[in-house]
Amino acid sequence: WFVGLWGPNIDNDLIALTKSTPDLTTVALHEPHIDDDGMKSIAALPGLRYLHVNPIERWKKKGHPGPMYCFPEFTSSPDRPRVTGKSLSYFEGKQTLEALYLLDAVIDTADLVHLAKLPRLSTLALPCEIDEAAMTHLAACRRLHRLTLGYREITGAEIKQLANWKQLKFLTITHATLTDEALAAIGELPALKSLEIIASELSDDQLSHLRLPDTLTTLGLQQNNISGPGLEQLANHAQNVSTLGLEFNDLNNQSLPALKGFANVERLYLSHCRGITGEGIGSGSLQEMEQLRELRLRDLKEVTDATVESLSKLTFLEKLSVRGTNVTWDGVDQLKKAMPETYIFK
Repeated sequence: WFVGLWGPNIDNDLIALTKSTPDLTTVALHEPHIDDDGMKSIAALPGLRYLHVNPIERWKKKGHPGPMYCFPEFTSSPDRPRVTGKSLSYFEGKQTLEALYLLDAVIDTADLVHLAKLPRLSTLALPCEIDEAAMTHLAACRRLHRLTLGYREITGAEIKQLANWKQLKFLTITHATLTDEALAAIGELPALKSLEIIASELSDDQLSHLRLPDTLTTLGLQQNNISGPGLEQLANHAQNVSTLGLEFNDLNNQSLPALKGFANVERLYLSHCRGITGEGIGSGSLQEMEQLRELRLRDLKEVTDATVESLSKLTFLEKLSVRGTNVTWDGVDQLKKAMPETYIFK
């Protein structure tokens, strides 16, 4: 069972009612008006596996639709009750808890000592800086290998601390400001398989500083300010990347040739990059990427039935998403005939 709740009506009294819903396994709270007493009620849920206490998503950019569950007009209350890291003590010994997302909580490094007593914890999102003391606590969590940081500045010194953590496989950075040194230090993370930098105002110029470890296979750069020139240089450091996500960026038809440098990318996600039109699809850049197996073009409004002939040449694809485009069902039927081995998602 899952419950997702947003805003000021989510208080301690409401959360106390969860005692009547013992089957809840996932609780997602976005800028709730609860404090540590509310967390005590949540900790009492016998089967809790995933807990989110996160900010409300407010990403907004002209010319782009908002991502799912984005509420840019939702006002925040700066003096509202807040969850603190002291509430982590209530979860000690909980055998079911696998993921804690605490980007809206107020947490000190010393609070992280409680995490080692969560035997199944594999995923963690924190608002606090990762210093040497924090690394000691994270390294004590035997199963922990997924980390999210965000809603603040992230420096090179902090990323270099993470380089001492051999268990880290998945790193997400969201709504953050990254220094050039931080972007360069990412290349020093020894076992990283997946990196996502989301809604962090990342520009093409900044991409020239980003370094990727050889172990990286998945790269997501969603909701940034990338228009294409920086991708050419980034491709030189992404030879092992097989999944590339560029959704909600400023890509256009002129950006597409740069993608050919990602020679081993099999899954390419260009959804919500509305500067890409049918003309770009027909330019031949995507058709030259014969290693592609999945291509997502969701919400590209200038991709229409007139683009079907160009799309039909992508016969090497296993999956093609044209959801939210202006390709009609008749166009989908034409694609299915031309690409019988490709799953077309409308």
